[in-house]
Amino acid sequence: MIEFDRVSKKYGDITALNSFSLKVPTAKITVLMGLSGSGKTTAIRMVNKMVTPTSGSVSIDGVDVAARDAVSLRRTVGYVIQEVGLLPHKTVRENVSLIARIAGQPADVAEGNATEMLTMVGIDEQFFSRYPQQLSGGQQQRVGVARALAIKPNILLMDEPFGAVDPIVREELQDELCRIQRELGLTIIFVTHDRHEAVKIADQLVVLSNGGHIEQAGAPSELTATPANAFVRKILGV
Repeated sequence: MIEFDRVSKKYGDITALNSFSLKVPTAKITVLMGLSGSGKTTAIRMVNKMVTPTSGSVSIDGVDVAARDAVSLRRTVGYVIQEVGLLPHKTVRENVSLIARIAGQPADVAEGNATEMLTMVGIDEQFFSRYPQQLSGGQQQRVGVARALAIKPNILLMDEPFGAVDPIVREELQDELCRIQRELGLTIIFVTHDRHEAVKIADQLVVLSNGGHIEQAGAPSELTATPANAFVRKILGV
């Protein structure tokens, strides 16, 4: 389980998070949803120590992230963002296996994991030797997910990963993500602005307002059936 305990983060005079507390259940998809400035990205980047809290703590299975070595921590936490960031001079397979090797896997193991994860996310073998610019936007996102999975993480952080693809491809990627999560038992924290996406994939849906204030959290069916206030109703389009 991931737990945020009264976490605050300030950037100068700007408060991104103010006493944010949340428990993220193991092997479930938790979706953070809110307007820009609600601290969603700041929160998830604390899990892999890309952001350090001003106060409070973030723990994984009871161990404070602050006590963990950043490099070893990131070898167990996958991270996927909208700007996939594939290396243009590396093939699809090389992009995926390189990350696995950086994480400490022997070359042959990294190659095997790359093949396994690319297949799992729906990339056909004929594309393994192609370069990122030869892929569609949806295919690039799939490769980005495969790259994050190749390190064999227990936790996957996803920040608006499907925001740049067309609606049909986005639906397909959502379906693939849910299938992969079930097969691998991943703990996923997923950030989105899209209410349809949030309701579709979340086991736990968390609606945030400015400063990371939790307006409501629970199963999507609970939030859509009994929204806590006008803000939640507006965000979810209820």
